[in-house]
Amino acid sequence: MSIDFSRETTPEDRVAVIATQPLTDNEEWTPFAKGELMLFEKGLLKRRAMTRIG
Repeated sequence: MSIDFSRETTPEDRVAVIATQPLTDNEEWTPFAKGELMLFEKGLLKRRAMTRIG
């Protein structure tokens, strides 16, 4: 799968990609912990929470 964000978005848009595995091998990917949720606003981490994993 591939997507050219420059064709799908405008310069004013912000894009986030959430994946279960890294999608590229030439960029840094930061894994979430199992059950971890993160809320970002304007690119800054605002909240982090852990859910219960049953």
